[in-house]
Parts: sequence; C-alpha cells; structure tokens
Amino acid sequence: MSASKNPKILELKEFAAKYDWAAGIPMRMALANALVAQRTSLSADEFYSWDALRENLPLLPGGIFSGGADVQSEHCEHPLLVGVSGGADSVALLVSLIASQIDGLFSSITVCHINHRLRADESDADAEFCAQLAERLSLPFVSTVADDAQAQSFRMKGSENALRDFRYAAFEKHASLVGARVVALAHNLNDQIETMLFRAFRGTSAAGLRGIPCVRWQNDLLICRPLIDVSRLQITSLLKDLKLDWREDSSNAQLNYSRNFIRAQIIPRIESEFADFGLRLENMRRLMADDEEMLKTLCLSQISAVEGKNANSWQLAELTPLPVALKRRMFAQALRSRGIEVSFERVEKLIALVRGHNEIDLDYSNPAKQAVSLNERWDVLRAKDNLMFVDKIEKANNAAVVIGDPIPVKVPGMTIVPALNKVLFVDALEAAERKPKRFPSQEAFEAIVSLDKVKGPLVIRERQAGDLIQPFGMKEMVKLKKFLHTHKPEDEEASAKRQFVLASGEEVFWVPGVGISEKLRVTGLATHALKWLDIGIGATTLC
Repeated sequence: MSASKNPKILELKEFAAKYDWAAGIPMRMALANALVAQRTSLSADEFYSWDALRENLPLLPGGIFSGGADVQSEHCEHPLLVGVSGGADSVALLVSLIASQIDGLFSSITVCHINHRLRADESDADAEFCAQLAERLSLPFVSTVADDAQAQSFRMKGSENALRDFRYAAFEKHASLVGARVVALAHNLNDQIETMLFRAFRGTSAAGLRGIPCVRWQNDLLICRPLIDVSRLQITSLLKDLKLDWREDSSNAQLNYSRNFIRAQIIPRIESEFADFGLRLENMRRLMADDEEMLKTLCLSQISAVEGKNANSWQLAELTPLPVALKRRMFAQALRSRGIEVSFERVEKLIALVRGHNEIDLDYSNPAKQAVSLNERWDVLRAKDNLMFVDKIEKANNAAVVIGDPIPVKVPGMTIVPALNKVLFVDALEAAERKPKRFPSQEAFEAIVSLDKVKGPLVIRERQAGDLIQPFGMKEMVKLKKFLHTHKPEDEEASAKRQFVLASGEEVFWVPGVGISEKLRVTGLATHALKWLDIGIGATTLC
C-alpha cells in the first residue's frame, strides 16, 4: 500500500481532499478497527450511524477516543477485505480507502470479488475488470465464483436472500484465509433510501425504517459500510473527476425487480417534487435509529423485570400494565432471541393472549384461548399468573418419557411435566427474600424452603412402594403410604388418582397440595421457592 509503489495513490490523495465526505473515511475505519478490539465491551451487534458507534465505544487509554490522538495510533496487524463488484460504488470505495492512507489501521488491503454468474459473459467481464483494477493498484485479489448448480439456482429462483447469503459466506471464507477481521462494503445513501422505501411499502416497524446499519457483525467478521451516507451522485462525480471507469449492471434496468422499480420510477418522481428528499429522509432515518437505541434499552430492561428468575416465564402481573407499544417491542425481542421471525401477526397474537388475562373472560377449558403456536419449535402458553415460552423440542423429549419415569428437576429453573400438563418452578431467592414474613400452607401448591439438607438430585416421579418421608414437624421418617393415609387431599377425585411427588432416591420431600418434608423446613434462611403451575390445557392433578 505504499505510495512509492503506486504513483496513482498520490494523485488520488490530492483529489480526495476536494470532497468533504472523503475526509471522514479514516475516522470511520478507525472506529471499525476499535470495535473489533472492543467487541466484548459492547452489547450491540449493529450500529445505524457512525456517531452512535463512536458514543458507545469505551474510552481507550492513549487511543483515538481519549483525547484526540492520531488515528494511526490504533494500528491493526490484520488486513482489510474490500468487497468490489466493479460498479461505481465499490470502485469509489476502494480508491477512497487507498486515498485515505489507512496503512496505519490495517496491514494491507485485499480486493474481494463475488461472481454469482447471473449474467453469463457480463458477470465474467465484471470479475476480470475487478482483477485488473486490483493489479493496477498493486493490491492482492481474491474471488469466489458460483459453480454451475449454484448459478442455475440463482437464475431460477432469483432470491435476493440466497444471493446475499452466498456473498457473505464467501466474505467470511476469504476473511478467514487472509486473516481479515473487517470487510468494507460499498452501500451508500441511495441504497439506504431504496431500502427504507422498500420496507415501508412492504410493511415494517420503526426498527425496520432504520435502514442498513453502518456496521454489523456477521459471526466473527465485521461488516463495515464507510459510504453509507454518501450519495451515488457524489460517488460518480468522484470517479468522473478521476477519469476512472466502472462497470454497469444491466440487470439494474429490469423493472420486474422491486428495488429497481423503486430506484428507476418511484425515487425520481419524488425528487421531481422534493429536491432535497434524500437528505430529509436520511435525517429522519438517523432520528429513528437513535430513538430505537433508547427504546431497545428500555425494552431489555422491562424484559428483565417481567422474566423474574426464568427467561421462559413472564409474570403477567408485571407485563399486563405496560403500554401496548412497549409490550410489542418486548415480544418482538423475545421472538428474535428464540430464532423466530418477527411478524405483525405473531406479535399481535401474543398481545391478545395477554389481554385475555382477566379471569372473567378466561375459559381454561378452551386451549385455543390460552396457547399460541409461534413456529415448529416454540409455543406460548398462559397460566393464571405467567406467560410461558415452551420449547416443543424439549417438551417432546420429556413426553417421550413414560409417565412413571423420573423427570430431573432443574434447580433453579423450570421443569415441564407434559404428561401432567404441569410445570415446576424452582427459583433461587434473592437476599431480601430469604427471610419471608409468612409461609404458604401445607396444602398449597407452592412452598418456601431450604434445600441445604437435600443431598441428591431431585426428580418428579410417581410414588413408589417403600417411599419414605419425614413429615413436617416430626423427627422420624415414616412410610409415605402412612403419611398419605392421614393427609388425604381435600379433593376426593384427586385422592383416587396416581400420586406424584418431588423426591430424591426413596425419600420424598414434597407432595404438592398435601404436605412437605421436615427436611425442607426453613430454620435459618430460605434458599428457594417452589411453585407448581397448571399449563392450562385439560384437567390434571398431582395427587
């Protein structure tokens, strides 16, 4: 990358000084470099403006964010990968990066071209153009070319998602091979506007109108877009002044593609009426992006509050009073965190599930009013006090166990017992909760206990011959059969059914709704709260 090796760089450097947008590129690449070094310090995986990224990066001792030291002080030993398609945007990005003299930030620049082979000879000519450009600039060149099957699939299906996945997989592969941690891509302000309009026409949330992030993580590779707020007119003006050629993609003229139609028909018509439309839309986008960051923080805070001690159980008493706008955000985040595609319909189903919390309107005999299936893996079920996210894969594994087999209890955690339509919560108590003012009755389906005297793993199982229990308040162990004879459930129908217990080995510690073992008595500080909840589908009992 030395200027002495390529006289063209000196000319580019002088020329780039004419453009305001080019002056910010070194700082943006320094921010990307610093983000790589500090990824573990930040919770966000994407940023929608360079200002937001800079505000979120911790101060570096002796670095560019601790007193304005020179950008070169944040030197990186890794090369920079630059995606170059041959179009005006990517050519301008490449020459701008070279002209910015970022040698002190990256050890080298590697040009990367992805050939989807969508346009036969034209695609091959694009690849050759990029290879020659890299050679003229004395830069390493790497490429990925779709094989026959992949190219045919791309032509037949024409899926933008498939093409994007292919590109990013190729970027990750080449970055790993050359040792790069950052790949720079040439998305610009026009791409941003097209994306916002496309999403608005299709229907999206405010978060969707943030557009394309300026940086985001693709697994361990940082996707960086230094020209995201630079217009295509500014880009082509630069290349014309430099007398640099670029390739035109003939498919951009095909209006059967939604983005092409927006670019060729919609945006020019808007700009004919509103000359500064692009700038105003970008200003609006940045305001929305900043608002979204603040609202996301609030959303995560509220999720933590309603989760209590279990991420899959939301407390309705905490959730129900919240504004519906906040609940929508919380449910959208809950879906994303479980790998479920967020849609308006899914979120509204969950909102409706919460609204039905009023027991007068609630019909527990009708499962349709208490359960929502989100996808092939996740259901949401509502009990009286909780909204539960149920992993159906885990539930199916548990259901494969016959009803008499022990089910290991998660301490702390949530244990689903599908055969009983029940769930057991074991919550570790916080310091302020370990001296409860009152305890549930012996016949309750909840208990505040100390598990200090429980040595083995706890299980939920059917009572067995030979089971023993040390009844609450007694010093001796007795047979469970004798204990149950003197502590019959009030519900005669329940007493006639098979009985299930919380046990370890042959020793029973709790018969929910009947009584508890002396071994769980709280003599000092309580350690856990136990609670049985009915999933709400059908009538079930534990004893």
